Amino acid sequence: MPKKTGLATATNATKPPVDPEKWVTDSQAAASRGPIARMTVELPLDMHRELKGKCGREGLKIKKVIIALVHDYLTGKIKITEAYLR
Repeated sequence: MPKKTGLATATNATKPPVDPEKWVTDSQAAASRGPIARMTVELPLDMHRELKGKCGREGLKIKKVIIALVHDYLTGKIKITEAYLR
């Protein structure tokens, strides 16, 4: 006889799995910013943890913080030089 853990409830046991492509498509429609491109960025583990923690404490989504930073860079509000990147 299988062990009963009580983890599967009637509400979550009957929900169909979320299709990741539908989730992304729905997010794009909600954003109303046109098509969305995905990108992968590699960060040092400590930097990622710090970013994740800071965003969590401030109630921000990492995605929105990164979009804001890229936007500010592209519009000239943030200046980054080659010397800064070294």
